[in-house]
Amino acid sequence: MEQPPAIRMARAVIDALHRVGVHGYVLAPGSRSAPFIPVIAAAEERRQLLTRVAVDERSAGFMALGANRALDHWGRGGLTAVLTTSGTAVANLHPAVLEADAAGIPLIVVTADRPHELVGTGANQTAEQTRLFDGVLRAVVDLPADLTGDLGLAAAESAIAGQVRRALLAACGEMTRDPGPVQLNVRFRPPLAPAIGPDGAVPDEALALSPPPGPRRPVRAIRIHEPGGIVHGSDRPVDPVRGVVVAGDQHDRTIALRLRRLAEQLDWPLLAEPTSMMRGGTQALTRYAELLATPAGRALADRVERVIVAGHPTLSRSIAALLARRDIPIDVVASTARITDVAGTVRAIVSDPPGGGPLRASGLGDLAAALDAGPAPSGWMRCWRDAVAALPELEPLGEELTADAVALSVYDSCVPDPPEDPARGGRRRFAPMDPRSRLVAAPDPCPRLVLGSSLTIRRLDRLARPTVAEAPRVFANRGLAGIDGTLATAVGMATGRPAPGRPDTGPATQCSGRAVRALIGDLTFLHDAMSLNRGRCESEPDLQVIVVDDAGGAIFSTLEYSAVTPERIFDRFFTAPQRADVPALARALGARVHQPTTLSELRHVLTRPVRGLSVVHTRVAGRGGG
Repeated sequence: MEQPPAIRMARAVIDALHRVGVHGYVLAPGSRSAPFIPVIAAAEERRQLLTRVAVDERSAGFMALGANRALDHWGRGGLTAVLTTSGTAVANLHPAVLEADAAGIPLIVVTADRPHELVGTGANQTAEQTRLFDGVLRAVVDLPADLTGDLGLAAAESAIAGQVRRALLAACGEMTRDPGPVQLNVRFRPPLAPAIGPDGAVPDEALALSPPPGPRRPVRAIRIHEPGGIVHGSDRPVDPVRGVVVAGDQHDRTIALRLRRLAEQLDWPLLAEPTSMMRGGTQALTRYAELLATPAGRALADRVERVIVAGHPTLSRSIAALLARRDIPIDVVASTARITDVAGTVRAIVSDPPGGGPLRASGLGDLAAALDAGPAPSGWMRCWRDAVAALPELEPLGEELTADAVALSVYDSCVPDPPEDPARGGRRRFAPMDPRSRLVAAPDPCPRLVLGSSLTIRRLDRLARPTVAEAPRVFANRGLAGIDGTLATAVGMATGRPAPGRPDTGPATQCSGRAVRALIGDLTFLHDAMSLNRGRCESEPDLQVIVVDDAGGAIFSTLEYSAVTPERIFDRFFTAPQRADVPALARALGARVHQPTTLSELRHVLTRPVRGLSVVHTRVAGRGGG
């Protein structure tokens, strides 16, 4: 029985995506996307795909983004795509597409569309969909309707596979080292429903995907070198250098580990943001941004002779000022083509493709030589430690729920215990930086942590203690640093990691085994609360949301206009406190709710494993959320 062209087209697209490593979908229901449904549903029943249905396309986009953000390597399959119908449904993906572009995260946007002849005619739900995301997509594929009829099935499948492969290479940045969003715009003409057999069902062979592919062989990436030629190591002695390593939000764990060890080898201070994967070891400092805003800190910064940057540092103006200096060498180590060089001061770029290359194969000595980086003179690191120790003492944590106490307790609960080390007197999770705190026992398995992009992440940037072992996996949407989609991102990370499966080997979802905690302010929660909603047929994510409720947007109180704006005007136009009842809203969305009133009660909640969906509502004194 021959299927309509729309069904044959939908099957060819999903099959091609499956072959290049897309094994999960976040799907927002609609009419024009209906041809995809029988294909995806049949593949899910065969345990070849993992699917989640979300009624809000904006949430769906961030869920797919969160699922891909959690992957360690994008070129090895297991990617998740977002799939929508036509019209405004596509436009609602724009915030997630912008974040994927700025953060360098693969996002595969599959949009159903009307045929070309209806564009510009006033036909229902018809727009120029391929132009909605101009300027931010790595690739656009616009597949015309009835392609299988025009070219024949075999030729059409081959053409579609080639276009899909091109889009996925662009999304993963395997040729350009610039991962990000791509759009597959698939046009359908009616009929949009499949043909059914005498038994009332669609024949299996009409919907079946190809056998699961073997392990993907990544396409060889282009290596990008700094202007002026290839960086080579040197055997010549290097003079002592007063340097610092600055680490911002990034996704390459290998580079993070290498540069953390390099800072330790050179005895340079490490100024690492929470999402850098480098906030650990003996060189990482707390309160560094606070220090650099003081006269003593500015004096230290003036003595810096060299800066090495990794990731995308965005959290403090004092670091931005350091990176804007034009009188010292500033070098970047990166695994993608997008680097942070806001002031145009970067001298050299040492780059390496994700997954392999000189930074992974060579020793730290080779990396230091490539960077022409020498060890610090005696006492340089001690100057920084002494300057941090001389900052005003932090208030000890008591039983009161303050924003600081909540943030630190949640962070502690996401730091795993290192292996037993008799030389260190047993297990120790944190460097001995902050004797005032009482550690929170981390549940097993240790959850990942998603942070709100406003004041919450800055609070932990100031206070979170460096770990002894590997730094915890902390995530935030720092590409454009907005609060939009934070909860949807966390849901996507918690839903599961899709991987290819077969009917005889088990489900297509290969869950990471890691639940997720999200630490956010009350406005961030209210902005994205509906992303916690789920259909009756959808699985419940292992996600715990901790809300720091200080009745408004606290970050504005840290900025200069708070000092010159009358309180009544400031509250209305900046902090914007809301009337919503956060616990009641959470319960209405199906979450279990905890409302601790003391720090001990909160820590008791945090020692439990994260199972299912829950919201921990903490009402704190003063303004401190975000």
